[in-house]
Amino acid sequence: MKRVVTFIGSLALLATAGCHPYEFDMGGPHVVSCEILTSLPGVDHNMDQATLRDTAAIDMSYYGATQYHIKMGVMLKRGEGFRILVRPVVEYRDVKDSGIIITATQSTGITLDSGHHHFLLRPDVPIAPNQLIHVALMSENNYMQVVFDCDTVYRGWTKLKESDDVVVQALQSSEVQVIQPDWDDLPGR
Repeated sequence: MKRVVTFIGSLALLATAGCHPYEFDMGGPHVVSCEILTSLPGVDHNMDQATLRDTAAIDMSYYGATQYHIKMGVMLKRGEGFRILVRPVVEYRDVKDSGIIITATQSTGITLDSGHHHFLLRPDVPIAPNQLIHVALMSENNYMQVVFDCDTVYRGWTKLKESDDVVVQALQSSEVQVIQPDWDDLPGR
């Protein structure tokens, strides 16, 4: 009887604590809220990093902050590359606005597009497998800056809605690690 009561008590504790297998926190010192947007087996994660495989994607946000400076490490473990989607709120796994898509690959370097229109091609900034890439994204009103390691890939104004979600997705047959994201306020604030 005591085992049954203990078991029922454990189930009640789990029910009240809430089990959300698609949601997790990562990074720091400003901890980022993450949600897995694809099937669970495509993503492994802990407090320090997430590994995404074969088109798996995670959504990262920080309490709806639309003015931010997010820094993270990204490492391509295998395959061609990854995408970073900077966009307004992702609701119920449905993306309401195309936002800006940053695609980083071994073969074509870095491209930025919005609404299926490429507005920046940087073949001179390719990514290499098993090399840590420091990625920084800054968003202030309609001003955006994208930095890969020491290369400022893009700096300019957009006429898009403010972004408050950053989605990272592995490309087909690729595996990528997102390491220690930190969603901070703008520099100087």
